[in-house]
Amino acid sequence: MKIGKITNQYVREFLAETLGTFALVIFGDGAVAQVVLGNAARGNSFFGGFLNISFGYGLALMIGICISGGVSGGHLNPAVTLAMAAVKNLKWIKVPIYMAGQYLGAFLAALVLWGEYADAIKIVELGQDPANSGSYTSATHVIFASYPFFGTNQVTTLSLVMDQMLGTAMLLIIIVAVTDKNNMNIQSSLVPFTIGLGLTAIHLSFGLNAGCGINPARDFSPRVLTILAGWEEPFKAADSWFWIPWLLPHVGGVLGAGLYKVMVGMHTKDGE
Repeated sequence: MKIGKITNQYVREFLAETLGTFALVIFGDGAVAQVVLGNAARGNSFFGGFLNISFGYGLALMIGICISGGVSGGHLNPAVTLAMAAVKNLKWIKVPIYMAGQYLGAFLAALVLWGEYADAIKIVELGQDPANSGSYTSATHVIFASYPFFGTNQVTTLSLVMDQMLGTAMLLIIIVAVTDKNNMNIQSSLVPFTIGLGLTAIHLSFGLNAGCGINPARDFSPRVLTILAGWEEPFKAADSWFWIPWLLPHVGGVLGAGLYKVMVGMHTKDGE
């Protein structure tokens, strides 16, 4: 059966964002899964720690951008898409198309990852509670979505809100700066690596409070998968904090992209 070439630009961009986000989440959450499940199953730190996750997600973003960047720009994040539209780097009509692909890609990646590590998840859950008859608990839900490191009785909602806004703002500053031809004029072949390294830096600096979600699709879609699969209270944990990594990155992203434009982008040689 011959498959014809897709010529509709919107469809091509939707498919690119879907596959790119799939790669981001399958490798990124895959790094989380290997650390969480591997260490719990072995009873030691053979599979590393947060450093592995930080580099794992940076490399995952690099791969995702390489897959989709030539077609859609490789946003892979609704907060990035909204910010790009806000600073006139993307047509507003494309925003829902990009976002739909991102949420779909993240969900499919979480679904595949669940199947990949189903046995390991069961082993860890039984290790936590031998009487567990098959239900999923908080011991493994961190594989798929971010949760506050501290209890909500120790960290205020304002701190968590600022955490997600700051992390996403820094991500957008990095992205807009790296792709600004009037600034450092970084070669296109180095853009995915540079942005991925930027994400690693954000993880290494701002992962403590809330796990460094800063991507609504990467957090929300896998969270939906966890509730469908039977995990305990993914939307009620930490005083129903899920809305913070889902909504606040959009605000932080727009602020970060706008800040770069006002403080740097408008003042470069060809920025007027």
